[in-house]
Amino acid sequence: MSSILYYITGHGYGHAVRSSQVIGSLKKTSPDLRIYVRTTAPEWLFLNRALLSRQAIDVGIVQKDSLEMDLDGTLRACQSLHKSVPRLIEQETNFVREHQIRLILGDIPPLCFEIAMRASVDSVAIANFTWSEIYGAYIKNCPGFKPLIEEMEGFYRKATLALTLPYPCGMDVFPRKEPIPWVARRSALTKEEARKAFRLPQSATVVLLSFGGLGLERFPWGKLKAMSELFFVTTGEKKQETNNLRVLPEAQRNYADLVRAVDVIVTKPGYGIVADIISHQVPTLYTDRGDFAEYRYLVQALEDCATAEFIPQDQLLSGNLVPYLTRLLDKKENWLTVPLDGAEVATAKILRLIGP
Repeated sequence: MSSILYYITGHGYGHAVRSSQVIGSLKKTSPDLRIYVRTTAPEWLFLNRALLSRQAIDVGIVQKDSLEMDLDGTLRACQSLHKSVPRLIEQETNFVREHQIRLILGDIPPLCFEIAMRASVDSVAIANFTWSEIYGAYIKNCPGFKPLIEEMEGFYRKATLALTLPYPCGMDVFPRKEPIPWVARRSALTKEEARKAFRLPQSATVVLLSFGGLGLERFPWGKLKAMSELFFVTTGEKKQETNNLRVLPEAQRNYADLVRAVDVIVTKPGYGIVADIISHQVPTLYTDRGDFAEYRYLVQALEDCATAEFIPQDQLLSGNLVPYLTRLLDKKENWLTVPLDGAEVATAKILRLIGP
């Protein structure tokens, strides 16, 4: 029985969601394939398709909430991880050998490609950006990132192959690249069925406030009550219901169905939600997310492939949504048909590398 090891960054849900799609496709095509996952992302994201163990070999970005980054905290965490690199390499190469791993996949911890090289197995990156590119934007204000970036780029160059998702950012570091389509999930429900599943009103204009696993506590939730012509839904730690707001803690597990249920999304652009938007064709109001290199590429994706409108972060955080939502909903729809079978395309390429 062949075995694959998949390292997935725990930053946000997007990396784990798309990796879960790839894992599902791999298991569907090759049911006997054993897949190990090393990540700090929640176990429920993988739907029992893989053998999960918790291990962090990258940092991502330390964030205070969905919109505010802690760059000093990120740098300290990266420097601490750097000191552990020799120990991690020894630990993880032993894991590879012990479990007879044939191939390592990465989305997108740099160190996993060094581990693969040390263990003499092929490795495949599946991503739309690299952490070295993200951190590169911070060198001017945080010069301590520079040696870390150089180390990361050295690790990335050791990947056998990089499967680059649409609108890639900083993927030129990989010696061998092949593009793949969007890796996207799609709800099997109709809008009516999805609204019934979440007990949402069938006739209202339903707005999904989508701010990932970190949420956005500083949003002025109390101001939503005055927007009685709209019905809002979001996810959070505790269930809550008011006249026109429903907080659904368990909905993250069926997020594609929640996206299907709504008329409009308010969010920050991240790969996972942008893929959901394009897949389900839901008009979107997006805000900026600070100095994050991936952002402008995903904004371009929204402008090219979706019906979208920008709201400045200060307007979002003051609760001034109505003028921007009105402009969005009055906008002529723009939906570009794009292939969404990236998981299946990646599966074919990965299985060819493994061989018989």
